[in-house]
Amino acid sequence: MNTQINNNNSAVKFNFLFWQLQLGGWTLFTLLNLAARQYFVHFQFSELMNSLVLGCCLIISTSLLRKYYQRQLKSKSVFASFLTMLIGSIAAGLATMLLFALVIVPNQEAIFQSNNQQLFQQILLGSPMVMFLILAWSALYAMFKKQQQLKQSEQEQVVLAQSLQVAKLDVLLSQINPHFIFNAINNIRALILEDSTRARDMLANLSEVMRYTMQIDKEKVISFSDEIEVVKQYIALNKLQFEEKLQVRYDLSPETMNLSLPPMILQLLIENAIKHGIGKLKQGGEIIITSKLLDSHWQITVVNSGTLLPQSAKNTGVGVNNIKQRLSLVYGDQSSFTLKAKNSQVIASIILPL
Repeated sequence: MNTQINNNNSAVKFNFLFWQLQLGGWTLFTLLNLAARQYFVHFQFSELMNSLVLGCCLIISTSLLRKYYQRQLKSKSVFASFLTMLIGSIAAGLATMLLFALVIVPNQEAIFQSNNQQLFQQILLGSPMVMFLILAWSALYAMFKKQQQLKQSEQEQVVLAQSLQVAKLDVLLSQINPHFIFNAINNIRALILEDSTRARDMLANLSEVMRYTMQIDKEKVISFSDEIEVVKQYIALNKLQFEEKLQVRYDLSPETMNLSLPPMILQLLIENAIKHGIGKLKQGGEIIITSKLLDSHWQITVVNSGTLLPQSAKNTGVGVNNIKQRLSLVYGDQSSFTLKAKNSQVIASIILPL
């Protein structure tokens, strides 16, 4: 839809520019023709009429020629385009002189105060010069038309690139909710037989989280404070399963709470920390969530107990790959994501531009 509107706007602008140049150019030609005939010295009526009629005929014939070019000058080779312009210029030149003759010859008595039987032949002899003039006009028209096509092509490529980026973001966002639901349902299933009350509470929490995530599913960025709220609800769901084995500490700088980031980025980091870190430790572990400003950047860090095996580093899973791709699409090379192990801890760090 937007592409079509942009194309229509470009066509209107080019059409307006064409008529400006068309009328202005042939008017200038008419004035130069009068000057060459020394009209401004002698002020002869015949010279004035001759130049005005020729100028009007050229405007009409080249305007019709433009219609022909709009159909024929499309994605052709240089030779084919030149041949098209040559044929068009010859035909337009003959049409111009014929139209000129139809006006001048019947009215030559009134215009020239004489009746020249060979006037029509003399007009035809001037056809090659008019054809050459129209060929020059055709070359200029083709040049401007090519520039318009290149500009329109560039605009379409920009729109297509933006559409592709939005489509990729939508696909990546669509991966988040199913991935989250799958893990949450597994947790609920594990608790149904053991503790139905806790399972019921977990379903209530899941309902609240899903209601929120459904509202932000199409948002490209959300505030960090909203993201933290989702994370706290998600952690509450998991604590029903892990209980005291899952400990969480927050170190959040107040000036970062109103900053924005892609939705569910932090939630996916917490999910991986629990699934691949805390969940694999019999004694459980701790997750530390840090958010602070570093010079002109914003750093979000999630540290969890556990180890990062070499094969895990290569295959980071759907969640981490999702994070990397979405950060790349939204911020390009202005953001970074690192995942490393240190002192029996896994450190996930995201750097975002302010």
